[in-house]
Amino acid sequence: MRHGLAFALGCLRDPRRMGAIAPASRALARAIVSEVRRTEPGVLIEVGAGTGAITRELAASVAAPDRFVVIERDPDFARLLRTAFPLAEVLNRCASNVDSLTIEALSPVTLVSSLPLLSMPRDEARQCVDAMLALIARQPGSRLIQYTYAAPHLRPFNGIPPGWRWRRAASVWANLPPATVWALERVPGSLNGVH
Repeated sequence: MRHGLAFALGCLRDPRRMGAIAPASRALARAIVSEVRRTEPGVLIEVGAGTGAITRELAASVAAPDRFVVIERDPDFARLLRTAFPLAEVLNRCASNVDSLTIEALSPVTLVSSLPLLSMPRDEARQCVDAMLALIARQPGSRLIQYTYAAPHLRPFNGIPPGWRWRRAASVWANLPPATVWALERVPGSLNGVH
């Protein structure tokens, strides 16, 4: 109940940053966890965690990541997350700074984005996207998992660099609204990164 109230208050404070009319469903969270578990997560990072609907399933279901970092810009949500997930490293900052995290050079990153990129101001969304791309490009074996509420064929964002591709991982109809889970990963055999 506390998370539902926090979500409602967040919608009242800044509806454009919420991106949905309800917190992510357990079905969506499980679909994301299933995609995370396709490979060893390495350093697991969630950006735009909100009230922790996805975080809760990640914390319960992903076996021993090297490090679990949760980034949330809203200070009220960040406090809620610190209380709910004491073993996670919860940072109250914007996702546009995710590439400034200090991570060992050879550690892969699994980056889970709950950012409402399609409803955010365009410049702000692009800054977040650029930072996420910079992070996964510099860490070998990394990938980005992003879900959207748009049409199932519409990629989360354009402008991905050569050598990377979107893969539709799941469609989740038991979510309000229905969601699509996408994975951005390197094309096998490609050495290209973000320039």
